[in-house]
Amino acid sequence: MVYTQAQNGNIVENLAHDLKSPIFSQISALNILLKDKSFYFNETQRELLNGILSSNIYMRDLVLNMLSNFKMKNSKIKPEVCEIENTINFAAKSLNHIFKDNNQILKIKNSCKSPYAEYDEIEIKRVLINLLSNAIKYSNKGSEIILETYNQNGNLVVSVINKGQISCKDPNDVFKPYLTNCKDSTKCSNGLGLYISKQIIEAHFGTLKVENLKDNYVKFSFTIPVINTNL
Repeated sequence: MVYTQAQNGNIVENLAHDLKSPIFSQISALNILLKDKSFYFNETQRELLNGILSSNIYMRDLVLNMLSNFKMKNSKIKPEVCEIENTINFAAKSLNHIFKDNNQILKIKNSCKSPYAEYDEIEIKRVLINLLSNAIKYSNKGSEIILETYNQNGNLVVSVINKGQISCKDPNDVFKPYLTNCKDSTKCSNGLGLYISKQIIEAHFGTLKVENLKDNYVKFSFTIPVINTNL
């Protein structure tokens, strides 16, 4: 039997959905094993378990990015009126343990007069988590990461600023698929996170950009049209 391109896409999407649950289960189980002090592991065993955990996290990110990619291509985003502060708080809380492990501080500056926008909250959370995860990964331990929100030209603007520079000649090359700024191969992602994030923002009629700032800082910013409402 010969499958059409659309049928092949549906098969891959269904496989990705099927893989998601066992991968999440393995990550949860490994985290419990590694953090529970009642379990004793020697250095080699702990290194192996951490390696398995890293592999599962890599697969999780790959599967989630694949599902988001299918969602964007099939125009399946589900916009609804959301308040950006709540979305940001969820994303920050989900990464709180990583900030603590790296002794990093997340400083949130909210200057929005119109904090409401119509967007797919699940996908915007994914963008925020991706941007914050990159900031954590490429910043030094003990550093400060800044997340700013404000209104500009009828848009809701969200920026993530951290210490570090994009090494590409054109910083916007980081949005190309399978390109990574990572120098440590053991910590590298699949290079799809920023590519998918850009697709998500553009599906919301917004923009996602990056710029190197002075004093060795880098800033990722995205915009979403705001809704002027008193909800």
